Amino acid sequence: MMKEMTEKVLFVGGSGVVGSCTVKLFRERHADIPILIGGRNLEKARAVARELSSAEAVDVDVDKPGLGLAKDVALAAVVMLVPDEGLKGLALAQEKGVPYLSIGNWLVEVGAEMAHFMRRPQASPIVLASHWHGGTAVFLTQASVTSLDTVRSVKVGAVVDELDATGPAAIADMKRGSEGGIGILAFKNGHRVWLSGAATTRTINAVDGRELEAMAFAPYDVVSLHAMTGADDVRFDIASSVSSSRLRGGSIATELVVEIEGEVGGKTQTRRASLEFTRGQATLTGVSVVLTLSTVLGLEGQPPVSPGLYFPEHLINAEWFLNELISAGATVLKED
Repeated sequence: MMKEMTEKVLFVGGSGVVGSCTVKLFRERHADIPILIGGRNLEKARAVARELSSAEAVDVDVDKPGLGLAKDVALAAVVMLVPDEGLKGLALAQEKGVPYLSIGNWLVEVGAEMAHFMRRPQASPIVLASHWHGGTAVFLTQASVTSLDTVRSVKVGAVVDELDATGPAAIADMKRGSEGGIGILAFKNGHRVWLSGAATTRTINAVDGRELEAMAFAPYDVVSLHAMTGADDVRFDIASSVSSSRLRGGSIATELVVEIEGEVGGKTQTRRASLEFTRGQATLTGVSVVLTLSTVLGLEGQPPVSPGLYFPEHLINAEWFLNELISAGATVLKED
């Protein structure tokens, strides 16, 4: 029988659009674990806390050591749902020896997290989950390449409904994730490339087959997919348009289409996988974060994760993850 957890899970940014979805989903999955909802606007944080049991709002300052919290606060994990610009959240987690999970820092910034981990590799589990929707495309790809001997190309197309209320912070993060000074990272012909100019545009297909103009983007997915598949070509593109669901009279949806080329027995094979989620981007991201966080804390039938540096796919079985998304309302299709 699992011992009751009395330490509190701190959600920094837990009153924002994505943050409040994540906190509520965590509470639905784990009814009794104490929660701290941290934010700059204490009234907003209190409003979210009032909707939940065993939840408390706290004032946090991402520019202060320890996030400005009392030194004796007992934490079970630090979850950064906003950018950890000065890595004060990471330092707090390492100081207390508890898991750290971040979805707010992008690929062009990851060197700082790596340096902090290397200085204190045994301090705590560090999970970098700033993948698109917390890793959905990576898991979708992982489940689709198992029958291939070799993977040559992985191209991900994401469709954001133009009416999806992701919130100002999410839009700002997406824009910052595309910045790096020298272009947008992809892999082409077996080499890292930095896309710029016309090379950043590509036509992608929506779930319903429509062709949409998209722009290259470089979340953690790009390096995760390259490491996982060994593909010579990897890129990720995003289009903003009317989602397929809304076009056919349904709800606002977020979409992913993964196109894969590889070989089986020396013969070229293609795979196509898609995911459609009609509860919005914020909820899909929240579900993914909760699944990863629950796994790290040992709440999904496995022991808690040991100290280390991880992406979500290092910790979670792809089929289990996708089945959980389906239970949450996603439609997943895999085609040979």
